[in-house]
Amino acid sequence: MPTFKPEVNEVSEFLEISSDFGDPREIIREAISNSFDAKATEIRISAIIDRSTGEDEIVITISDNGEGMREEELKFFFGLGFTNRLELDELGRKVSDAVGEKGHGTKIYFNSRRTEVETIKEAERISVFLENPKKSLRLGNLPEVEYEVNPTESQHGTKVIIRGYNDNNQAGFSHEELKDYIYWFTRFGSFEMEVDIKRYENVVIWLSGLGWKDIEGEPLKFGHPFSEVNTDIRKLKSSDKVSPLDYYVARWSFSNEAVIGIPGAYIDFVFYLEGDKAKREYNKMIHERRTYWRPGQYNVQDRYGLWLCKDCIPIERRNSWVAEKGEWTKYHAFVNCQAFHLTANRGDLGNTPPHILEAVEKTVKEIFDRRIKPSKEFEKYQEELEKEQLYQSAQKEEKDFQRRKKLTLQKNTVKLKNIELLEPRQESGVFSLVLQLLALEPGLFDFKVIDYDTSIGYDLLVTKDYALDLNRAALRFVEIKHELKRDFNHSFKKLAAVICWDTKLSNDDEVIDLTGAKRTMKITPPDEKAENSCTKYMLVSVTELHNIEVFVLKDFLRERLKLEFRPRSSG
Repeated sequence: MPTFKPEVNEVSEFLEISSDFGDPREIIREAISNSFDAKATEIRISAIIDRSTGEDEIVITISDNGEGMREEELKFFFGLGFTNRLELDELGRKVSDAVGEKGHGTKIYFNSRRTEVETIKEAERISVFLENPKKSLRLGNLPEVEYEVNPTESQHGTKVIIRGYNDNNQAGFSHEELKDYIYWFTRFGSFEMEVDIKRYENVVIWLSGLGWKDIEGEPLKFGHPFSEVNTDIRKLKSSDKVSPLDYYVARWSFSNEAVIGIPGAYIDFVFYLEGDKAKREYNKMIHERRTYWRPGQYNVQDRYGLWLCKDCIPIERRNSWVAEKGEWTKYHAFVNCQAFHLTANRGDLGNTPPHILEAVEKTVKEIFDRRIKPSKEFEKYQEELEKEQLYQSAQKEEKDFQRRKKLTLQKNTVKLKNIELLEPRQESGVFSLVLQLLALEPGLFDFKVIDYDTSIGYDLLVTKDYALDLNRAALRFVEIKHELKRDFNHSFKKLAAVICWDTKLSNDDEVIDLTGAKRTMKITPPDEKAENSCTKYMLVSVTELHNIEVFVLKDFLRERLKLEFRPRSSG
C-alpha cells in the first residue's frame, strides 16, 4: 500500500508565526524570557529611530550577560519546533525554569528588515546576520542565516539588534509605554517576590525607550509593583476624611496551593485590595480624569482585576472569578499555574483543557471565599465602604439641593390669576405647565383632554367634538416637547397638535417622523387687526388632509395672555 508523510509549508508557517503576535511589544517579552533562560543578571533594552537610511527606521537592541549560545543552540534559536532550554525529570515533567518550549517566540524577530545577533560562549563569538527576513517570507522563500565564528576573550552574553521592526511602527515603544509593558506582561514583572521566591531579585534591566534622553537607560528593579500595605482606617481618615479607602491597601498571598481535583498541579495566588489613589501613586499610566490622554494610558477597569499567569507572565483576566459587579477595579491579583496550556504566541489560554481551567477557578474561589473575604482586613474594608457610600450619597443629595436651590432662585416665573407658573427646563416641566393652564384657562386650547400618559407613546388623548358621545367623537393625540426639532419620535398619522416650550425651526423647515413621513413648518405672523391674534405654527403636508398645529408656549402665552416670564431674582 502506498504511503506518504504529511508535509509542512515551512515558509507559510514561519510567516504566520512571525506575524501572529497581538502586541508588537511582545518582541520585548520574548527577549526578556530568553535572557532569563540564559541566566542573565543584567539586561539592556533600547529603542531608537535611525534616520541614516533615509527613512525613520526603528531599531530595537536587547543585550544581556547571560550564558550565550553555541553554534548548535543558535540554529535552534532561529529554527522552529526546537528548544535547548527544556529539562525533564524521569517522568517527562518539565523541571527547568525556562519559558520557551516550542521555539515560536524568537520568530517574531523575522518581522523586520534585518536582524543581527552577536553571542559569546566559551571563548567563542558568533556573529549572525539575517537580511530582509520578512521580505523573503513574503516572496515565498526561507531567509538564509549568515554567520561567522571567531575566538574571543570577551565575557559571555548575547546582543540582538532588530532593524525596521514591524514596518517601523513606533506605537507602543515610548519609554513609559515600554516600562509599563515590562512590569505587567513580561517575566521581569513577575509577582513571585510576593510569594517569597527571590531567585531573580538582583536582576536589573537598563531601559531606554523612544524619547528617553539618557543613553545609559533607566535602571528597573525586578518584580511587579504593588502599593504598600495600609489598613489603618483611623490613620487614613486623618489624612482624607472624605475617601480614606482611596488609600486603603490590603494584601494576601498563597504559595504552592494544590489545585482541587488535579493531582500535581499547584497555584501561586497574590491578591491585593488597592484604593484608587494608592494605585496612582506607583502607576503613572492610569489616566487622570479631565486631563489629556498620553500614549499608552488606560483606565483602571482596562488593566486591573484578576490575571491568570503562566511562568508568572499575565495572560488573561478572569475578574468574574472573584467579583460579581465592579469591585474588581479595586483588585490587583495574579494566579500562576504551570498546568495552563498557552497558544503558540502565548497570547491566551486557548489550549488549556476546560477541566483544568474549571479546577483552577474552583480553587481560586475557595481561597477567596473562605480565606480572603472573612479576614478582618477585607471585612473592615467592606464596612468602611458602606459608610463611605452612605456619606457620599448624603453629600450628593446636599450638592443637588444647593444646585436646585440656586436654579430655583434664578428661575423665570409669571403669575396667572395669582398662581405662579414656572418656566420649564425639560419636557416634564412643559407637561406640568400645560395641566396648570388647562385648569386656569379651560378654553385656551381648542381641544379637550380625555386622557394623558407620559410614560409611553403620545402624551395626551384629546377631542374637539365636545358635545358628542366619546364613542362617536373623533379622537386625536397631542404630543408634548420641551423643544420641537427636525426629528420627531412619533408618527404624524393621528397627531392633532404639538405643544412645546420653544422651537428653533424656521419657516419651510422640514420635520420627519419615525416612519419617515415629512411635513413642512409653516409660520404665519399674528394679524395685527384681529384681537388676541397669535403667531400660527403648522406642520403641513401635500399628501395628508389634516394639518398639525404647533403651540409654541413661549410665544403663545406672551401673545395670547400677555404673560412674560421673568427671573425671580438675580441671585
